[in-house]
Amino acid sequence: MNQNLVIYGIGRYAEYVAYAFQEDSQFNVSAFCIEDKLHTSDKINDKPLIKFSELTQTYNPKEYSIFIAVGNNHIRHRIYQQAQKYGYEFPNYISSQCRKWNNLKVGSNSFIDEGCVLQPFVEVGNNCILFTTDIGHHSKIENHSLMSGAKTGGNVVIGKFSYIGLNASIKQNIRIGENSMIGMNCNIEKDTEINSVYTHRGTIKRNIDASVLGNRFLK
Repeated sequence: MNQNLVIYGIGRYAEYVAYAFQEDSQFNVSAFCIEDKLHTSDKINDKPLIKFSELTQTYNPKEYSIFIAVGNNHIRHRIYQQAQKYGYEFPNYISSQCRKWNNLKVGSNSFIDEGCVLQPFVEVGNNCILFTTDIGHHSKIENHSLMSGAKTGGNVVIGKFSYIGLNASIKQNIRIGENSMIGMNCNIEKDTEINSVYTHRGTIKRNIDASVLGNRFLK
């Protein structure tokens, strides 16, 4: 695979991805690109910013790889498909600081950050994002999914296009249906259906003045 890399995206996630590749991989970030309607400048983070429709004119797929750094699963999938048609290859980023085993299987264009723990026999599909997530043994993360600060037991399947939020916990042997949204702090103990949305009620604001409470307990 070509070691010269173009990053698709202009947001904070794209900046993070570029930094991770540059500092913790064999790839050299050469430029950024974005859809034409979002292109408002010729540079970003001291790198060229190219219109996606014109990318192949300057950054030949035979000489450059691309990484799609977009948080929205469906948009990331659409751009991934278009870049495939252009003929680009997609590296993965797997942090050297994450905890993993040698039999980890990862597709393409997937991002696994330094806070992840992946037990043996884990499979991560194409175009996935894993932030600070613990994945139990024999689990499978299907294509185009995003997990952030979540934890699974063993033998869990995360259906494609799913979002799993901060501190969500998924019991062993569970299947999360395709295109599910599991919100922050949710505990999932049964299989979910396709297109399911789960939310936690969240923290309650108490009718107490913090300054009064502090004076009582912090003397």
